[in-house]
Amino acid sequence: MIFKRPKNQESEYDYDEIKAKLKETDFEKGDMLALTIAALITVIPVMLLVLSIMIGVIWFIFIR
Repeated sequence: MIFKRPKNQESEYDYDEIKAKLKETDFEKGDMLALTIAALITVIPVMLLVLSIMIGVIWFIFIR
């Protein structure tokens, strides 16, 4: 496959090192709110698109 990584190639990221840096990081007062809002701005439009497609298909099949 095109996107499959060769088995002998190691991962570029060391996940243990990333976890350690994340535990050492001190967040500021509004960081959790900012992260939550950013996640919602990212996820909600995709969920609305999927929901609208599902409702459109159901409407097309059963109501029309």
